[in-house]
Amino acid sequence: MAHSARRWHGRRVSESQKVTKQPALTTASGSIWLLVAGIIAVICLVLLWLMRDLNPPGAATIGIVTIIVMYLVMVAIRYGVAAPRVRLWSLAILTIAIGATFMTIATVSIYSA
Repeated sequence: MAHSARRWHGRRVSESQKVTKQPALTTASGSIWLLVAGIIAVICLVLLWLMRDLNPPGAATIGIVTIIVMYLVMVAIRYGVAAPRVRLWSLAILTIAIGATFMTIATVSIYSA
């Protein structure tokens, strides 16, 4: 079996079909991650701003600050990290973390109300 035709669940999968081999995680500049994360962050920030009066006190504010800091870290990584894979994986993880932060704060706020 050729190196590029590995088996996965009984089917052959080419190297280009593997998630970890996609250009967004291997060769892209990272600008698309900033765009996607920016859109997600704006949506989360608006919703957290509207939730700031919910219990527990200060939870939404902590979420707002955390999301802003994560996005600023993303900008720093995009322009400060030279290794493409490290840069892109870091941006991907932080994009997911922005959404996870919102979901955590929203869940805590809803269940404590």
